[in-house]
Amino acid sequence: MPTKNSVDPISSGMARLRVDDGSSKSASKRSALGSMMQQELKDIPASSPYTQDDGSWNTVTSNKRPSAKQPPPQTGNGNRQRTISFVEPPRPARASPGKSSIYEPRNRQSTFIKQSCLPVGDRNPDLLEIEQQANRSKIYHKDEFRPGMIIRGVLHEQDYIATSSKSNITILDKNRSDTRYGPICTKWRKMIVLKLFEDHYTAIPLFTHNGKGLENKRAPDEFVSIRDHRAKEDAPRLSRHKPLRTATIKDGIELFSVKSTAHITYALPRKYNLPIIKEGELLKGSLNNLIYLFNKYAPRELPGVVRDA
Repeated sequence: MPTKNSVDPISSGMARLRVDDGSSKSASKRSALGSMMQQELKDIPASSPYTQDDGSWNTVTSNKRPSAKQPPPQTGNGNRQRTISFVEPPRPARASPGKSSIYEPRNRQSTFIKQSCLPVGDRNPDLLEIEQQANRSKIYHKDEFRPGMIIRGVLHEQDYIATSSKSNITILDKNRSDTRYGPICTKWRKMIVLKLFEDHYTAIPLFTHNGKGLENKRAPDEFVSIRDHRAKEDAPRLSRHKPLRTATIKDGIELFSVKSTAHITYALPRKYNLPIIKEGELLKGSLNNLIYLFNKYAPRELPGVVRDA
C-alpha cells in the first residue's frame, strides 16, 4: 500500500510531461521525459496495487491510484501548453443475466436452418417442403399477371389461436413463429388472382380448414368450392354456389383437395414484387362466376353505417 508521503511514479511522470510547443528545445525535452517515463514504469513491481489483471481486462480493481492534482497550464508569452494523459478505455458492456444481448437472436430456437444443408436423416420433411417451395418461387413482372391465374405465395397472418403468453414456439413448428408482437401463422397459400391495379393486385385465397371444409362455418355462402379438372371423380359442392373449375394445372402440382374452397369475401392485396409460384388458371366461365360472386357478397353494406350529413 502506498504511504501518505509516497509518490506515484506514473502521476509524477505525467505531471512532468508538460512541454512547451513554442520552445526550440521541445523535441529534446519530450525525448528526455519520455525516456524517464519509460524507466519509471519499468521500476513498478508486477504486484503493484495500481494495476491488476482480472483475467479478461486490464484495469484497476482495488487500491485505485490516488488522484494527483494537476497545476493549471501556463499560458504566458502566448505559449501553448499541452498535457498528455492516459485514459483507461471503457469496459465493454455485458448483458445482464437472463437478458439476451442485442447481438444475439431474440429467440435462439427460431433461428432458421437450411434443411438441404443437413444430413438426410436429420432433415425435417415439413421444413424441407417449405424450403423447396421457396426455391421454386420467383418474382414476375406485373404484365405477366392476369385475372383467373392460380398462384401460390407466402401469406403471413396473426395467429389467433396461440397467444404470446401460452405459445411455445420452436423451429419444429411448421407454420408458426414468434415475434415481439405475438405469434404469427405463415403458409404457402394457393390464391386466385382477381383484380389488377397499378402497384398491387387482389387475390382470393383457398382454404381446406385443416381438411374440414366448411364444417361449423356460420356463413358458408361466403365460400365457393373449387374442383381440379384432373380429378377422375367429382365431389359434392360445399356451398350452394356452383363450384369453380381449373382449366390448366402445371405438371408436378398435387391434386386440389375436395375440401378446398375459395373465400369470396377475403380478398387479399399483394404487391407484384412478392415471389410466387404459378400453378395454373381457372376456366373462363369459372372466373366470370367468381367475379359475379365477389361483386355480390364483398360490397355488402353493413347495417347501421353512419353517413355524412
